[in-house]
Amino acid sequence: MNNNASALLLLIGSIFPAAVLAADAQDIIDKVLELDEERRKGVNRYVVEQEVMGQVSTITFERTTVTGPDGTPVETFRMVLPDDMLQPDPGSEPVMSQDDFEDMAQEAVYSIAAFSESAELVGTETVDGHEAYHLVAENLERTRSFAEAQEFTLQTVNVWIDTEYYVPRRMVMDGTMDTDGTPRPVTIETIERDYREVPGSNMYEPYQQVMRLTGEMADETKRQMEEAREALAEFDKQLAEMPESQRQMMMNMMGEQMEMMRKMAAGDGIEIVTDVRSITVE
Repeated sequence: MNNNASALLLLIGSIFPAAVLAADAQDIIDKVLELDEERRKGVNRYVVEQEVMGQVSTITFERTTVTGPDGTPVETFRMVLPDDMLQPDPGSEPVMSQDDFEDMAQEAVYSIAAFSESAELVGTETVDGHEAYHLVAENLERTRSFAEAQEFTLQTVNVWIDTEYYVPRRMVMDGTMDTDGTPRPVTIETIERDYREVPGSNMYEPYQQVMRLTGEMADETKRQMEEAREALAEFDKQLAEMPESQRQMMMNMMGEQMEMMRKMAAGDGIEIVTDVRSITVE
């Protein structure tokens, strides 16, 4: 942080006590939750058709009730995936179950509560041309385990909330990922763009999401990235030898996937862009 920014934060802190900033942050979060509930009123199920790296998929969201941190029931939405996505290969073990999505919905409610307890208002900033409140919560220390002995500990969350529509514009999560007994810093950034009103409802949803994952790689990941670089070099060689029509066809089919692989191999992290084709309320 530069000296000017540090001086500005000190000035803000001297004028507005921390308790006042925290209260303002809670008011903003409460407004976000209130409007989100109003916009989804009467909606029990909706279907999202989206495109990721040239691949089109359909995900259904349905209303469910989970238990909040204080033991009270909380209404929210969970994903419902078709069987062929839960179990891509017949006869194999399912990758996930619907119970996993129920757990994810409950974890989301817990995470919002934890963020609300610690969040403070930093100020207002511009995100993609929109004025937004900048909220930050530190020292969260929330840990979640994944497959293959992976464990992610969330430490800091920065969120930018649109000052007019009270929807998230950007979120940056900083934490550590432990895959081999050595915690490594990881940053996950999510940008929500192209908000639109959803036909047949009062829902106001983003039609594009950009997610970026950066951080220090484990040794095994570094080895895989080196193999990826070698594979990309061989692919580029083969691509250059193809006739123009065949080369263009390959780029149309695999262009976005290859671009992501190039960024990963170069150490620039992972960037995934999700474009929503349609949202249908059932």
